[in-house]
Amino acid sequence: MLNAFHSPQSVALIGATSEIGQSILKYLPHGNLETCFLVAREPGRAAQPIKEMLPSQIKLIEIKFQADDSDSHRKIVEELFAHGDLDIAIIATGVLGTDPDLDEAANALNVMKVNYVASANFMLLIAEKMKMQGHGQIEVISSFAQTRPRVDNFVYGSSKAGLDFMARGLNDKLDGTGVSIHILRPGFVRTRMTKSMPEAPFTVNRDVVGKLAVKLLQSGEPIGYAPSILKWVALVFTLLPKKIFRRISNRK
Repeated sequence: MLNAFHSPQSVALIGATSEIGQSILKYLPHGNLETCFLVAREPGRAAQPIKEMLPSQIKLIEIKFQADDSDSHRKIVEELFAHGDLDIAIIATGVLGTDPDLDEAANALNVMKVNYVASANFMLLIAEKMKMQGHGQIEVISSFAQTRPRVDNFVYGSSKAGLDFMARGLNDKLDGTGVSIHILRPGFVRTRMTKSMPEAPFTVNRDVVGKLAVKLLQSGEPIGYAPSILKWVALVFTLLPKKIFRRISNRK
């Protein structure tokens, strides 16, 4: 249960190799934290940097999962709650769809499976368990890319738009249960995944995103942007006529 300083006792990071997810763990209050679940395809790879950013007394429980094996997700969620209540779940699974070993269609399918299907499935399963315990927060890593489709990333953007839509609807459904969904929409973030890509305006480091993600949880607001100015950029983007938006978004 969160204490008066909004410090959780237990946290789960779904997609624990995500540098954004790890940064959120880094900036969460640690004074009350006892257990941290690391759910990832390679949980051991995630554990090493997390050990360096969390106090040594916090118990790390590594859980292996495959994003596209939806039949196994329920068992993983059962394990998260087998140790007691879960205060915060961070859903940070995601791929860009740039795997050189896959063609365009296969990359698109992988993006949809990981970014939308797997993430939404975990969100729904965890929310149901949190509703039974009567409290909990789920933070979903969406993206500024979901604002409006662009030629260069419409597959990725659509997967995040689907997750974003699902999260907003679920949050409304959970009203009054003690459980809340919080949606973070980062813009371009400097990480291993984006290091070979040209930076976009308002690019930030992962620590900026981690701090804003924690601030979003503590504020209780349902939606936040990283950096915060993207809230207003998104508004402008949605209002631009199609011809102007396409001209701007297609510039190299």
